Amino acid sequence: MTRLLVAVCLVATLASGCAAARFEAAHRTCDRAAEVDPGVALGYAGPSDAGELRERAARNHETAPPWVVGQSRVYPFDPSFPYWELWPASGGASTPLLCRLTYDRTRRRGLFAADPLTEVELTTVYEVPGKTPPQRVHGPDGVPQMFVLDGVTEFAPGDALRMAVVDRDVHWGGSSITDDPLIAFTLPYRSGAALTGTSGAMWRGTVDVRCEHLDAFAVQSAYVDALRQLDAGLQRWDPQFEPRDWDFGLAGSGMTEMRSALERAASLRGWDAPEVRERTNRLLAAQLCFERSAAPEVARWAGRSRSRRLGELQLAATDYRCAAEPSGETACRLTVDITSRSDGGAMIPANLRLVLAGGREIALLPERATVAGQEVRDLAQNNTATVIYQLEVPLRDDQALARPMLLRSRRYLLFSRGYRVEDLPLRLTR
Repeated sequence: MTRLLVAVCLVATLASGCAAARFEAAHRTCDRAAEVDPGVALGYAGPSDAGELRERAARNHETAPPWVVGQSRVYPFDPSFPYWELWPASGGASTPLLCRLTYDRTRRRGLFAADPLTEVELTTVYEVPGKTPPQRVHGPDGVPQMFVLDGVTEFAPGDALRMAVVDRDVHWGGSSITDDPLIAFTLPYRSGAALTGTSGAMWRGTVDVRCEHLDAFAVQSAYVDALRQLDAGLQRWDPQFEPRDWDFGLAGSGMTEMRSALERAASLRGWDAPEVRERTNRLLAAQLCFERSAAPEVARWAGRSRSRRLGELQLAATDYRCAAEPSGETACRLTVDITSRSDGGAMIPANLRLVLAGGREIALLPERATVAGQEVRDLAQNNTATVIYQLEVPLRDDQALARPMLLRSRRYLLFSRGYRVEDLPLRLTR
């Protein structure tokens, strides 16, 4: 094996060729069954406290994969799947409820539609008071239609479906999504019947709503197909090490598609379904093998001599730590000193990602930026701001694979789907 690896590296024309060969050799010998709980070995912190959740909502929150954050832990949804094709003439209360919301700007009383300058992009807050928590759902960009799927609630006659819908591009002075809705209404649940509603002729346009249970046979068929697709992906899993790709090649090797299949299956049966839970563990084991095999190469990548700038910004990471919040949830934060060398100053970067030791990328959310103790939103020339970023996915910093290695920025090329990756090695003292 060693002689073969040396031969491969000798004929490689790029340094990344040797890295790929070393990765493939390590991945080939990785044992996916070595860890009882691969999520812990990956450094995931697990779900936050379920709080007021009850019954299936609480079970889904607890059993969702640890990489899932937000309300998809309770309401799994695969945005790439055409759920409306599973709509029947009539359905039963035991299958997921699908609601379609459609905006029509031509039906309005007044001068302006919701947003006269851009396409309407809907966002909805949906809840069944007393049974399931509010969920905020974003519709697709530039499309005046969206879907809300509820596969968790056990409905009964008399339940109320409450919704508030806004155009998320519009800010009319309200402080929250429900301050200035296009429509806010409640639909009474009726077993075996489609639920319909409309906002009426509002001055900004109308929203029509139709909710109906999915067909039981179609749901079962789609569920089996999703599991079969996931099993096939796991069977042929042969990841490639690509340093400039998402997650150093983890996403490009098919992990994204397998996660989508898992989310689709969960949306039809719940994260708590035994078949979904078993495949979640297998998917985590596959990710663990990738990251353990990639970790030495990610360290070499981070150890290369590189510019300490991203564009016209000079960055220096000063601290990284994870701790329990008062809510009980683990939160991880990275502190970065950022200096602008631009003549006209610069914005605080909001699209940075943190690369962990195994190549996993985690989005960084700007939490607070200060200059000399005063909060700022922009950077003046030659000013240095101390910016605290929170990681989108909570981690435990006592696991090797959860340690940060790089700051990564992607700049998309003009008139192209391609992008340029800029990496900044982290030199943290702790």
